[in-house]
Amino acid sequence: MSKLALCLSGGAARGAFHLGILAYLEDKAIEIEAYSGSSIGAIISCSHASGIEARKQLEIFKSDEIRKPLKFNYFKNGLLRINKEHHLLDTLLPIKNIQDIPKSVHINAYDTKAKKINYFNEGDTQTLCIASSALIPIFRPIHYEHKYLIDGGFFDNMPITPLQNKNYEIYCIDLMPKSDKNQKNRFDLLKPLKKRLFQTRINNGNYSIQHCDIYITHPNLRQTSMFTFNGLQETFDLGYNEAPKYFS
Repeated sequence: MSKLALCLSGGAARGAFHLGILAYLEDKAIEIEAYSGSSIGAIISCSHASGIEARKQLEIFKSDEIRKPLKFNYFKNGLLRINKEHHLLDTLLPIKNIQDIPKSVHINAYDTKAKKINYFNEGDTQTLCIASSALIPIFRPIHYEHKYLIDGGFFDNMPITPLQNKNYEIYCIDLMPKSDKNQKNRFDLLKPLKKRLFQTRINNGNYSIQHCDIYITHPNLRQTSMFTFNGLQETFDLGYNEAPKYFS
């Protein structure tokens, strides 16, 4: 296999699907050269590239302790609320700066001040992971180096761009599989501004699907709640059992 790069989408608790695939790659000793992620995909990317194995991450996410610094929000569009001061975050994201992580990692966040998406491969790991998961209006933007950052998945939930033109074989793993009927109904109900934002996200998602080498998702993810810690093992197992179809 040529150099493997993973693009991990956002999707809150569905991130356990990412972890199942990563656990399979570990078991088969398949090396990952680079990661790009949004929201929970950013957190998992930085953690795994820092040497935290997938089953260890699952153990952290399933623990009672993680519910203190990291909570899934019970809103239709909610993602994560993270308390940076809690010690367990250091276990999940132990390397302070992204550029010091042994593997190449990019994570995205949107700068509301400059009105542009940013793909970070350097900077404070924990702060930028929090920013990549900060969805307005539920959260205030994260102020970082003169930027006001919010969830990158709002605009680019599967950020393939940083991985392109680098001789990688790119696998995109999508926690938000399309349902044409539901998507059309939801799209029709949106106000014009939200419709433009939603269309940007759709366009970026389609671009990633069209330009990756392998696209991985599963329809069962549509029935998997994004906002509860219950069912993480089942979602992990779904990812683990799906992985052999794509990796050899």
